[in-house]
Amino acid sequence: MKVFNRGAEAHKLSHKGEEYLLAPGNHVELELTHAEAKAMPSPFEATGTPIKAPKAEQEKKA
Repeated sequence: MKVFNRGAEAHKLSHKGEEYLLAPGNHVELELTHAEAKAMPSPFEATGTPIKAPKAEQEKKA
C-alpha cells in the first residue's frame, strides 16, 4: 500500500522498526494489513490493496 503524508509539514512515520520522514504529498510503499491501514495516524493516508493478516496459530490440544 502507498502511505501518503497529507499534512502541510514533514512528518515521521514508524512501521516495523523502520522510520520514514515524509514531506507533504510524498509517499512510501509498505506492506500493510487492513487493520494497520485503518489505524494509520493523521496526517497519513494509506491507499491500495492491503496484504492478508497472518492467521493466529491455534494451540494443539493433546
